[in-house]
Amino acid sequence: MCAALVTGWSALACAQGGRLDERTEYAVITGAGSYNHHGPLLAIVLWRGEPGWLDAGGPQHRWADSVFRYARRDAEDRNLSFFGSGYAYGLLSADRRELTIEARTFDIVRSDSALVIMVTVPPLGLARMVATARIAADAVPEAFWTKTWQSGDTTFFVHPSYPRDVDMLRQALGTSVSVHDFLR
Repeated sequence: MCAALVTGWSALACAQGGRLDERTEYAVITGAGSYNHHGPLLAIVLWRGEPGWLDAGGPQHRWADSVFRYARRDAEDRNLSFFGSGYAYGLLSADRRELTIEARTFDIVRSDSALVIMVTVPPLGLARMVATARIAADAVPEAFWTKTWQSGDTTFFVHPSYPRDVDMLRQALGTSVSVHDFLR
């Protein structure tokens, strides 16, 4: 089960994410991993809006906080994993076979390609547009993934360094023409 994220993104068992650039938030979804190795890449979600859309203050921030609290609670009630923020979030089924983004459910399965969900975030109040593409499941290099290991009862995490990790992800995403165009 993924943990809820209150601010920012952190490495999770099934999702790691953050900012790809000033306009784009991302989440990478993997299948179940083993010991200190990430699971297979299943999906990548991209939310892209105008610069600053994730940093809005005042009423937009209060609205996003309210959405976050409601969506996280709803996910817990339905035994779903929640990831993201009030501006951009997703729900993942316990068996990691269904991903819900913008009230649309996508089947995700382990295969030689990973689903990429692209969400265009217009100004507040307008409908978001969702498109999909696929990239090779091994397009994201091994150095991108967060490493974990245990020593006694302590779990250690080594996160890839920013911006190197973002550059690796951007290169992997660029292998799809439609994703490359979306990120332009």
